Amino acid sequence: MEKVKRVILIGLDGLMPEMAEKFVAEGNMPAIGRLMAEGVYSPMYSSPPVDTPTNWTSLATGAWTGTHGLNSFGIHFPGEPFDQVHWVRSNIFPRFANISKENLNQLSRAEYIWQAAERVGKRCILVNYPGGWPPNIKKGIVVDGSGPYSSPLSRLTYPSRYASKDGAISGEYIPLIFTEAKGWSGLVQSSPLPRESALVISGEVGLRVSEDGEWRLGGELANFESKRGLVYYLLITGSGHPGYDLMLLTKDRDAQRPLARLRPGEWSDWLCDDFQTPYGPVRGKFRVKLERLSPDGREVVLYRTPIYNTQGWTYPPEIADELIDHMLEFEEKVAAGRGSGLRHKVSPLCQVYESISDQCIGIAAMTRYLANKYPWDLLFVQIHAPDGLNHKALNEVCPQWKGYDPRRAKEAWERFRQEYGALDKAVGEIVGGCADGETLVIVLSDHAAIPTFKTVWLGRAFLDAGLLVYKRENGQLVVDWERTKAVLADQPLASVQPLALNVWVNLKGRERYGCVEPGEEYEQVRRAIIRALYALVDPETGECPVALALRREEASTLGQWGDTVGDVVYYFRPGYAGEPTLPNLEPTEAMLSTTTCFYAVGPEGIKTRIFGHVQGLHGEYLPNADLWGCSVRAVLVMAGPGIRKGHRLPVPPWTVDVTPTITHLLGIPAPAQSEGKIIGQALESTGG
Repeated sequence: MEKVKRVILIGLDGLMPEMAEKFVAEGNMPAIGRLMAEGVYSPMYSSPPVDTPTNWTSLATGAWTGTHGLNSFGIHFPGEPFDQVHWVRSNIFPRFANISKENLNQLSRAEYIWQAAERVGKRCILVNYPGGWPPNIKKGIVVDGSGPYSSPLSRLTYPSRYASKDGAISGEYIPLIFTEAKGWSGLVQSSPLPRESALVISGEVGLRVSEDGEWRLGGELANFESKRGLVYYLLITGSGHPGYDLMLLTKDRDAQRPLARLRPGEWSDWLCDDFQTPYGPVRGKFRVKLERLSPDGREVVLYRTPIYNTQGWTYPPEIADELIDHMLEFEEKVAAGRGSGLRHKVSPLCQVYESISDQCIGIAAMTRYLANKYPWDLLFVQIHAPDGLNHKALNEVCPQWKGYDPRRAKEAWERFRQEYGALDKAVGEIVGGCADGETLVIVLSDHAAIPTFKTVWLGRAFLDAGLLVYKRENGQLVVDWERTKAVLADQPLASVQPLALNVWVNLKGRERYGCVEPGEEYEQVRRAIIRALYALVDPETGECPVALALRREEASTLGQWGDTVGDVVYYFRPGYAGEPTLPNLEPTEAMLSTTTCFYAVGPEGIKTRIFGHVQGLHGEYLPNADLWGCSVRAVLVMAGPGIRKGHRLPVPPWTVDVTPTITHLLGIPAPAQSEGKIIGQALESTGG
């Protein structure tokens, strides 16, 4: 068998085998299609629960859920209040103040493959791989990777153009208004008379000057650090030549201390400032170019590069500056290649990427730069797509859906086609620029998704069974923890969706307000929970929306065990999902009625979703769930030394099997907690 000396693993979140096969057959994914033809392809089962943090961790550790402990997005530990959650770092649920946000590798209890590789002298580069941040290696390179929704926060904004009315150009720009210069210090009078303008350097909106001569953002004074970014002042003046030929850029209207002195066509040096963002203060840097300044001062065009984040997203820290310089050069080349029609997007601060295509281009360029400059043996890269598109539009492509519309279906298919094509292009760029004949290349996903058309509020069943109890406190209904026997993970006042599919018994001696005695009462409550789940009936079909409910000990057969797993674990039947929360997290009298339930959907607590905000889902289902030609199964493609050619595996492997296979081919020890098996049927030596 040929020797593997290096490994490239490219993770694409939510990539679906059925979609990948379709687009490869159409010729829309030539790079991945080529890898399939040159190597091994298979759908792959995810480690339950079938979600993002669980499976990026299983993929990189070889450990089952019960061992690494990442039992979905949120984690409840015994003894802690049920309304407090350890949430894998993300900004999806910012409204829940009781959620502590922690990085993925701070919650994981298993060693990662890059840590095991470093122990035996291998060097690793991690670009945006969940679990890579904060860095837990010493000699490699890490770019962000703080969690399942992370992205290399090199850019805080896109580039922007600012232009006066007469200087307006095609594409999007932010308006500049010039007026007589007032309130400046150190101003030297010139002919023509100096004129001023102001701008929010982070873009988004233009400023206007009020009757009192102050620059305002809407109705607010602009001479302060606004939520949208910093206000800078511009001064155009003459320098001895006829007309305007010089621009000063300042923060404090001091003409003697400008940040930049620019003539038409000139660039500033790097400018640094502190920006207030949704994630806290960030030190950013940028450059500006005076693209045009007409002698009469009527035509002014100022270009600002992206604002780059200088801190907190690379290891070693100095790699950030190096990447920023490279990415600016790369982006300017891309802009030049597109010609004058390039649209410089007006963008909110910290909107790192405009599109999946934009993200793919940036991550691929960053990866190629690092891999070609620094030594490495393992190169792990992740792009968080097309998971978001599954959530937004998967139902649209399914004719069986009650909300199906052929026009919207055509648009959705085109979006999927474009996104899968962009991902394939990124794979081609990374593999083409980084791999050689001794490189094992792996392209995979963590899960996919299936359409969802009905939601179930399980609180109805738990109320009726006496497992969940409310009381009135200060005029509001709250959970009565001293009488509540079973805590639903998605029960509105106990927690939120990240803990779905688990039910905890409020056990004495373990939970803070435990009311259920250990032993026989504990078992009685667990039996009552399972009966309540299986007693649910969809009145339209007569079927139970719960596919499987089992005790924690029985869930170990699916890789779920330990103190982060509920006392009862359940999975929905394909097409159903849990209704996670009430609109404002406050129950009403109607909730307790025997005839009314959430959203007035009837006593069964089931409603039909026609135009729901979330369509394709995955974490609610068993690893082999499929519906309407879609599945939650992940994708695995392997090509390179020691891998069979043009082979489809007869039995899908599991996500925990990837790391043991890599370490076997590299000839290094597996991570300490690795439990998966080597995918023997993918190897040349197995024959057959």
